[in-house]
Amino acid sequence: MRDGKASKPTQSAKPASTSGAVSYEDSVKVAIADVSFDKETSEGPGSFPGREYARLTITISNGSDHAIDLGTAVLTLLDADGAPLTKVYAADAEAVDFAGTLQPGKTAKAFYAFAVPSDARSEITLVVDFDAVHTSAVFRGGLS
Repeated sequence: MRDGKASKPTQSAKPASTSGAVSYEDSVKVAIADVSFDKETSEGPGSFPGREYARLTITISNGSDHAIDLGTAVLTLLDADGAPLTKVYAADAEAVDFAGTLQPGKTAKAFYAFAVPSDARSEITLVVDFDAVHTSAVFRGGLS
């Protein structure tokens, strides 16, 4: 649902490995550009000192002829059993969501953090839902 209506994406792409890119027919590409791992150190509301997390750098490259509104992008990370992993909003994770409009020929970069213990990194699914025109970009594999 987008803007209270069911969306009907016109651009679709096959899933990719976590080291690859999801490429759409209109030359839009989504990729996991980098992954790093750390533990939360901050304290206070919403913080869990010592919790392991993965910080994912996600890029969307717009090779199409149309601008893409990134203001409604939603990322979901699933473990090997398909259970959603918790987003990490601690200051030390330095998460920055997609926002604004991505013009043709430009690339946007955002940073998302998820609580991923080291023993759960070998098999994940990342779903990147970034607009109503494109089906969600799906990545499967391990994080390293």
